[in-house]
Amino acid sequence: MKPQSVTISKIFKNYDLCEYCAGRLISKFTGKPSSKLLGKKYLKKFSKSSDTKCYICKNIFQNLDIMLSNIYEKSNNIDFKTFNLGLTLKNSFLEKDDHIKSKFKIKGIENIKFGISKEMAKKISQKTKSKRILVNPEMFIQANFKDESCTIQTKPIFIYGRYNKKIRKLPQKQSSCKKCNGIGCHNCDFKGFENIESIEGKISNFLIKKFDGTQVKINWIGGEDQSSLVLGKGRPFFVKILNPKRRNRTLRKSLKLEDISLLDLKKISAQPKGSIPFKSKVSIIIDTKKPISLIQLKKLQILENSKIHDPSKDKKGNSRQIYEIHYKKLGKNSFLLDLFADGGISLKSFIQNSVVTPNVSELLENSCKCKSLDFKNIII
Repeated sequence: MKPQSVTISKIFKNYDLCEYCAGRLISKFTGKPSSKLLGKKYLKKFSKSSDTKCYICKNIFQNLDIMLSNIYEKSNNIDFKTFNLGLTLKNSFLEKDDHIKSKFKIKGIENIKFGISKEMAKKISQKTKSKRILVNPEMFIQANFKDESCTIQTKPIFIYGRYNKKIRKLPQKQSSCKKCNGIGCHNCDFKGFENIESIEGKISNFLIKKFDGTQVKINWIGGEDQSSLVLGKGRPFFVKILNPKRRNRTLRKSLKLEDISLLDLKKISAQPKGSIPFKSKVSIIIDTKKPISLIQLKKLQILENSKIHDPSKDKKGNSRQIYEIHYKKLGKNSFLLDLFADGGISLKSFIQNSVVTPNVSELLENSCKCKSLDFKNIII
């Protein structure tokens, strides 16, 4: 008798195995792929019953339908074409599998965890008409056989867009939930923020309802005070929608929400990494403490193409620049200042006396205060 046949005989003599575990363990000796059919053939050959409790898996393969039903129920309302699967097994399964492989020096075969995962993935694919992939699947299933539970997470959706804001007293950002500090809890309905009026809140609520997600994270390209308007082509932003169920829904390019308009909306594959440089066209109405004249305003021309330094921000030695400047006297103690400049300049600090250099107040030798500040356009 060949050594392989002797080893196979010893395995079946000493252990009760199911068709799946039998096929998996002896595949190395037979040179055939691991399969239920292979195990069934050798169980019959050695007059072993497939109804006895498997030493390794306790006949878990016969009870996969309970877990699979749970998975089908939880994924029934999720749009997905690809998935991946992770398993949590009782330690005894892995220990007993390793024991037999070590005892009979069986190397180079799939382990019990891989075998269960492969069988489940095959059935999920057939049932849902989807495909298992290992990298970046649209849905990830974690099946826990220790407590017979399963959890499902879906791949985030990324969106690019712009917004116009044509009313004042509307803040850009939402306040984080005080209970969970923005993580998401029952108090904030797992959105991470408090229910106040803001641009972030309006965009988040729209996208959560649209794609049936749990939470939205927004990366803003610059920001503005609640009193500022955002005009022109709007301020760009990037969105990450967490755990969306309805990823196949169509997104209109432009739409109006209450008090804001969304433009250039589109799905993208991922958010850009790192900070994104941008430039802004800004219109500022400035009040002065002392009367201002056109002759004095001409001093502002020196700001064109000048570098702006802010010690609180320029920690890496980076400075920002003003490219164009236009001004217009509005009254005895007020004027209009139009700028085209790099994003990231603290404009209010640039107007009033501050550590920002140069600044308008020092240049005019007149205490200046920003009355209104509106964004005409943001360019990336």
